[in-house]
Amino acid sequence: MKSVSFTCALVMSLQLGCGAEEETFTPWELEDLSADQGFSLRVPEFDVAAGRESQNCYFVRVPDLGGGEDIWVDRVLTAINPGSHHMNVFRVKTILGLDPAAGTPVMLGAYEGTVIEGEDFVNTSPCWNSTNWADWPLVANSQHATVEEAKTDWQLPESVAIRMTPGEMLMIQTHYVNTTDQPTRYGAKVGINFYRHQGTSPMEMGSLFATQQNLRVCKSRPNVTYSGTCRFPGAVTITAANGHFHKRGDTFTIFPWDGQSIDHPAESTAFYQSDSWEEPPMAMNLDVKAAANTGIWWDCAFKWTPPTHLTCAEVDAKDPLQENDCCYTFGGNTDVGEHCNVFLYYYPKVNSDIFCL
Repeated sequence: MKSVSFTCALVMSLQLGCGAEEETFTPWELEDLSADQGFSLRVPEFDVAAGRESQNCYFVRVPDLGGGEDIWVDRVLTAINPGSHHMNVFRVKTILGLDPAAGTPVMLGAYEGTVIEGEDFVNTSPCWNSTNWADWPLVANSQHATVEEAKTDWQLPESVAIRMTPGEMLMIQTHYVNTTDQPTRYGAKVGINFYRHQGTSPMEMGSLFATQQNLRVCKSRPNVTYSGTCRFPGAVTITAANGHFHKRGDTFTIFPWDGQSIDHPAESTAFYQSDSWEEPPMAMNLDVKAAANTGIWWDCAFKWTPPTHLTCAEVDAKDPLQENDCCYTFGGNTDVGEHCNVFLYYYPKVNSDIFCL
């Protein structure tokens, strides 16, 4: 395996900053799976200009690995070059402004697909408009990609698996940031292996996506916390979770919730907490029981800081209240917008996908 050494040139020093020591990144490798093992997807490598962000939407159909039967997946292994802000895999449902057929043909490893390159066109590209995938269930995600460890290996609980149907459309959404906060020094590149469950009659995994979009993180009110709640219609076990926010994010916490109380859950009951917006951890191998009609309560605690690459004028320009107080509101660009999203996985899957928007 070849190692790549990064030595800051003057221009990169000015744009991205350099550490005192030279970093060494060993390019990741993933095995290409046979049909008996599962299937492999590979996003072609691309560059992200210094000081820019890039969000792309790739589309591919689940392959037929034999006889048209459903594919049950009990392990998801991702490998992602450093600089990634997130990588999400969704099932495509209602098509609004983000149409796979409108994309440019691309090979995602051995499989034909299309791509709509959103780059950093936040206001104009359909790949940045979250209403376009509002009812697209989450399949898997990863927000972890460091020089030391580019892979996330998610093994589902025994006899639990993700069901995929040959021919159904998936979207792989990549978001890279190349700024001082989260540099992309080695090119943008993503690989995913979906490993087939080798047993019989697994229990189906479900997913929950929840977001709090009523956010205002302002210069005059620098320390604020926003919360949200979401219910499960049936009794489930939570097995994995991760939170997602941007540069003002200080602490992200998820608690069990009784489904009724307006009182904040006890701090000691939290089953997830992150204080990293760049590399939020994914909690795996959880065993949190939730009775029917109970759910989760989550908090996003923010601390205001000025934008690092853009300006408060650009933050103010997207503020619907026009307070001219450098108020960050909901938005995909990490420098001028904020998020407060929950990605959560549970079993058994309930009859409908769970969205709390």
